[in-house]
Amino acid sequence: MGLFDIFSKEEEQEVRELHHPKDLIIGDMIEFELMEQSLLANRSFQIKDIWTLNYGSDTNFKTYFELDDIDEKFRLCVIDDQLEVARSVLPETLLQVFNEEDIATILDPDTGVNHQLSVNIDMQDLPEDLVGWVSPKYRQEGFEIAYRYQGDYRKKGIPRHADEGEIECDYAWLVSDDRQHSIEFRVFDGGRTEVHLCAMLPLRKLTAMWPKSA
Repeated sequence: MGLFDIFSKEEEQEVRELHHPKDLIIGDMIEFELMEQSLLANRSFQIKDIWTLNYGSDTNFKTYFELDDIDEKFRLCVIDDQLEVARSVLPETLLQVFNEEDIATILDPDTGVNHQLSVNIDMQDLPEDLVGWVSPKYRQEGFEIAYRYQGDYRKKGIPRHADEGEIECDYAWLVSDDRQHSIEFRVFDGGRTEVHLCAMLPLRKLTAMWPKSA
């Protein structure tokens, strides 16, 4: 065996394979099949960024994969053997289907966490771009102080000390009765609010995944 044969074998061992979305990293590509969420259906996306939300305890956190898109902000999260896809929406979009007073009550920590949220229009009248993203009724499951970290903490773990890049926020979430949809609110210092409409999908909705090019 020559010297170059050894180098060749080492290069072969470094080829990365991608078999499960939980192993995605920045630069990887994914493709969705035909599905109810028309803004994602039959489209390919590159993983543009990764961020982490820690809430409740040091071991309770979610890893979010931001999808590269010019017009919309989509993200992907792997929960057990399901996909949670989410779409960031502006207040004017949210208020097309929900009452502002109901949302304000949910975001007030002094009102508790036993809230419900229902659409204020007939589901048949949903705007086309919201079909597949909205459920008729939600029940609140929690309101926590959470910490958002920019980056991937799956292997290194959440920092145990303060002032290590975390951004504190109020985190409220509601889930539909069939647990196939949810709404997440994150309110940051100064009042800036992020809202995501989330939908649960089976893993088979990802028809392909490609590791990033070396």
